[in-house]
Amino acid sequence: MSKGKSAREEIFAKMRLALESFSSSPIYPLPASAKFEPRVAGGSDEEIEKMLREVTRLSGHARRIQGRAEFAGALGNLVKTEEVRTAALSDHPRYADYGIVDLLKSFGVAILSPDEDKRRLEDCDLGITIADAALPETGTILLRTTQGQPDVLSLLPRVHLALVAPETLLADIHDAFAMAKADRHFVLVSGSSRTADIEKVLTLGVHGPKSFHLWICD
Repeated sequence: MSKGKSAREEIFAKMRLALESFSSSPIYPLPASAKFEPRVAGGSDEEIEKMLREVTRLSGHARRIQGRAEFAGALGNLVKTEEVRTAALSDHPRYADYGIVDLLKSFGVAILSPDEDKRRLEDCDLGITIADAALPETGTILLRTTQGQPDVLSLLPRVHLALVAPETLLADIHDAFAMAKADRHFVLVSGSSRTADIEKVLTLGVHGPKSFHLWICD
């Protein structure tokens, strides 16, 4: 030990000396196979079809909706097939475009606030969200919880319905991160959770919603 230096100071001095010996460039350069160019998006219809395929491949239910009449029919069918009695959604302005609240009430569905007790939301049948971004390459949606849309809507109810506008489809996940970089919190959703830990049998919805529906609404 050097005179006047404690053992702790000696250790830190050796660490600084060792770190200074490294150059700014990595010792092992990144192989060409590990370098990815940003994905280039195709045409609008091509991206929509890709998004629908990927969601379906992940055991989700995906479709394209055009117009209020088709939306009303699809929502009524969802309520019937999933046996929806309660639904939770935020006050996002896009819901007014299709009159979702009035439609749900006409189908006999009780509306819950996302600010309800968490236990009530866990027992809720349907959670509806508006996607802030969608990634066709992986069938993933991004939900920005800072936009007045609590993440519990996509996590607690038994069924999750995500509504996607065509203009929110992005080419690459880096674009999504750039959009939400100032947010303190956001959620990425790629269908229902899945596991095959039990006898190698795929089980959906072990955590969170058991069924995932995605509609691209023109």
